Amino acid sequence: MGPAKIPKDSASRQHRKLGPGQRVSRACLFCRQRKSRCDLDSGGNPGTPPCQRGGRRIRKSKGVASAVSYDDEASTQKTPENQSSISDYQENKNTSKFSAPGYPIADLYVNQADKPAESVTTDVNDQDQEQHHEDDDDNQSATSSDSAIDSGVPRNPSDAWQCLTGIAKRGEETEEFPLSTESVTQQRPLDVYAQDGVVGMPSKIPVASGIGAYELVKNGSLDPELIFNLIKRYQVHFHPYQPLVPRRYFEREMLDAFASNEKHLLTAVLTIASKDLLEMPHIHEYCSKYMHELVASIAAGTEIDVEAVESLILLAEWEPQGLRPNIERVGRGEEDRAAWMHVGLALRSGYFMGLDRTSFRGDFTGEDCDARKRLAWTSCYITDRLISVRIGRAFWSRGPGPMTGFVSQDFPSLQPVTEGDEDYAKIIQATLDLTQLYGNVHEILYSGMRTSNQMMLMGDYIKYADDFRTAIHRWNQTWGGLNCSPNIKLTLQMSYEYLRLYTNAFAFQAAISQAIVRNSKTGDQHHQKEHLRATFSNVASMSDARFIYESLDAARSYLDILVSLVNPEEHLRFMPLRYYLYSIYAAVFLYKARSFGVMSPKEEIEVRELVSRTTETLHRASAGPDDMGSRYARLLELLWKPRSSGSVASSESRRRNELSIANLANSNNNTTMSPGGGVAAGGVGGSPPTGSSSSPTIDPFRPG
Repeated sequence: MGPAKIPKDSASRQHRKLGPGQRVSRACLFCRQRKSRCDLDSGGNPGTPPCQRGGRRIRKSKGVASAVSYDDEASTQKTPENQSSISDYQENKNTSKFSAPGYPIADLYVNQADKPAESVTTDVNDQDQEQHHEDDDDNQSATSSDSAIDSGVPRNPSDAWQCLTGIAKRGEETEEFPLSTESVTQQRPLDVYAQDGVVGMPSKIPVASGIGAYELVKNGSLDPELIFNLIKRYQVHFHPYQPLVPRRYFEREMLDAFASNEKHLLTAVLTIASKDLLEMPHIHEYCSKYMHELVASIAAGTEIDVEAVESLILLAEWEPQGLRPNIERVGRGEEDRAAWMHVGLALRSGYFMGLDRTSFRGDFTGEDCDARKRLAWTSCYITDRLISVRIGRAFWSRGPGPMTGFVSQDFPSLQPVTEGDEDYAKIIQATLDLTQLYGNVHEILYSGMRTSNQMMLMGDYIKYADDFRTAIHRWNQTWGGLNCSPNIKLTLQMSYEYLRLYTNAFAFQAAISQAIVRNSKTGDQHHQKEHLRATFSNVASMSDARFIYESLDAARSYLDILVSLVNPEEHLRFMPLRYYLYSIYAAVFLYKARSFGVMSPKEEIEVRELVSRTTETLHRASAGPDDMGSRYARLLELLWKPRSSGSVASSESRRRNELSIANLANSNNNTTMSPGGGVAAGGVGGSPPTGSSSSPTIDPFRPG
């Protein structure tokens, strides 16, 4: 018995009662189960369930087996009744001009298996109207041409091509054509065997899957056991400093999933873990080559997921030497330039995927995907701020949303699972708070050459510098006693000391600029040098004495931590490259402060000894002569070597070495005195030099 027919003109009049875009506050039970749009006002009793479509379904099912059964077991039983129902359905489809979407044939079996023939041969008008509503409800991602027009004009070309893509997808689903053999095979689940050109005829050679399909395994460069050992090595030595890799991937049984789903992240882990394996350099060469190809594909616009953003962040933290075509004997900023580009690519990719929306608090359900995206974007923000501070450039990312204030609970994947686990959520909260201070100092004090020079000469910086010193001290009171592993706590202390140096060095530079302006009539460099030494010989009488003293104390404290508390072979070797660069900056800063006459003879001897121990520590943390620590340690030795030493060919060559090394530390274009006494670009403030990372000689899989 057929359902009661609703005239089309009556239905259209009821639909016209609804304004454009009007929403219904309730849904009937049928539409809730279907998760489809419910139009209560279009039924016979407006505002009262069921809606028109639900009522039609109820009327159809009277005296008949359930008309909307989705029982998988029943759908798989191909009885003669089922076959006749399907054939009747297809005949009615052809005769009544019924437009069925191009779903897989298996879906048609499921939806129609239990329907009697009479339930299928319903009124043509009802079928068309029902199909129209179901397409709108069940295919929400496919935008029709009418809805695209009603939603307004596109805001940009991206909106336009997304609209066209939706229309094309809609057209493919509603186009009337018989399903070909090719489309049937495409809609079936992939077999584990390759097809020999005949549908359903498996080949004897299985298709590689999981770790076997990973490029470096497939081409014979690495084997699965070696890959897992490298992953464990990364977990022990590198992961604590940037815990982006989900912890489940450190388990052996997840190796297949890691290789199948996250090849960018896996390759970045292997490239970083192998960067210091000098006994097996071919491993790093293979990993670096493949990583280079993946990064190039990301830059070319390949569709990626959040794991690709994470891989770029990891590369920016360590910058393995295998990604560069050649390595210079002295550092010329290769690492920071590469890190700047990798961070920029990560940010661009993250923006395109919408990761920045996770920086605003919303009604998140705590799903792993949302938490991971938030962590990735927060890491993008931190890395972008730190690399920008290092090289003296503007920031690329907006950072967390206003009034966000992320805390450790916002990063559930980093919280300890069992007793004794590292609380990485607390660590990233401390790092995030400190990074915010880095960003504020950089944006206010180092915002630009013209603004910074005006602030220095007018003295406006004093209030900001005092406020920043108070905020930095407050951070140390809050997080200085954080309960975490010793090597992680040392990195927080070193970051704190460098921030003190970075902030107070601005005031030191301001005092130098003011002294130069007061003696601007003297054009002779020798007299300018003597004037500066006379000015800074009595620092206690200067208005900026507190800033100068604190900057010197911060530089010395950083180097003290490096040489006294950090184990070069066990910890410094695996730390991100910024901790190397901070130490180089601190040593160059102390040299320039000495050249201005700030130190007494006794203090200068102590500082020379401290720098000598620093260079020794950098050598010990290096794997070979081309490693970043060794390269910059040699330059520092040339810079601090006494003039009476016979290893320097001439005073002129030494002067050139001093100028080239000192200029590595000056990324901001302020005016100050060069180590030799002349005026040079840059100041004692600004950004540290850049270096280049390489590899230490250790047993490949020895635990830290």
